Amino acid sequence: MQRRVSEPPSPSTTMAFTPPTVTVLDLTARLGLHALAQLGVANASGPGPWLQVPLADASVAPMIDWLRPASAKELRLPSPASAAVILLVGPGSVNLVRATLEWLAPQNPAVVWAFLMPNALMEESIFKSAPPAQMARTHVYQLPDSSPQTLWFILMEQLGKLSAMDELALQHTHNLLQTDDMSSNLKQCMDAAMTIDGAQAVALVDYRSGMCLAQAGGGLDLDLAAAGNTEVVRAKLKTMEMLGLRRGIEDILITLGDQYHLIRLVPNNLGLFLYLVLDKAKGNLALARYKLTDIERSLKV
Repeated sequence: MQRRVSEPPSPSTTMAFTPPTVTVLDLTARLGLHALAQLGVANASGPGPWLQVPLADASVAPMIDWLRPASAKELRLPSPASAAVILLVGPGSVNLVRATLEWLAPQNPAVVWAFLMPNALMEESIFKSAPPAQMARTHVYQLPDSSPQTLWFILMEQLGKLSAMDELALQHTHNLLQTDDMSSNLKQCMDAAMTIDGAQAVALVDYRSGMCLAQAGGGLDLDLAAAGNTEVVRAKLKTMEMLGLRRGIEDILITLGDQYHLIRLVPNNLGLFLYLVLDKAKGNLALARYKLTDIERSLKV
């Protein structure tokens, strides 16, 4: 795989940053080829594939693997660790859409963005009727028109969000490498959270990327919980913004039959939240909130 870094690593840096790869599965007749041409690919025609196409001259811009599968047999992820999969869906691809969703489910990509042309009505019905397991990480968008310019604009906007998240993740990685006591501080904070009465698991999550920065305890997949609760936090923040409520969210509580799941946004570290799983019978929610406030103050991120 081609690797690009913006500059040689400093003496305190022990790892290079590999730009993420986004895989595009182009199920359109011609529209996707126009977008591919915008990436600077000469003579964009035929089935491809076009691998590791650079998006821009930026150290953390995604590399693009662009495929135009004609059948289920041609479906593949050239980069198994793709940061995202983009489906471009046009009319006449019903069977291929169905096969693609079935094939993607066990591949477990981090996220799937599906962009449907306005006249892909039958294909849209496939997404609506697909089993939840196939749609767990799939986000479906209807393109407002079938122009190459609109598709290109929306693709760049979506990839730009991914680039921004990777820029933040890269900066955070550098900070971790350059600050000797940060990892020990995070461990101390996680250990302190686990002393809360009834605490079963805790995690510090960056909701810009959905990544766990630190975690402790067990009983559930905290990385999966971090990704899911990231969507909850983003949705709540967007709703509050739409309502014009700008005083900020203190915490979000999810109450189950035997557990409290407390999502507490860290006020002095924008983009982070603490996630605490509390045994309902053994824990005290008010005391847990109070102790998490103390832990927030001691975080060094």
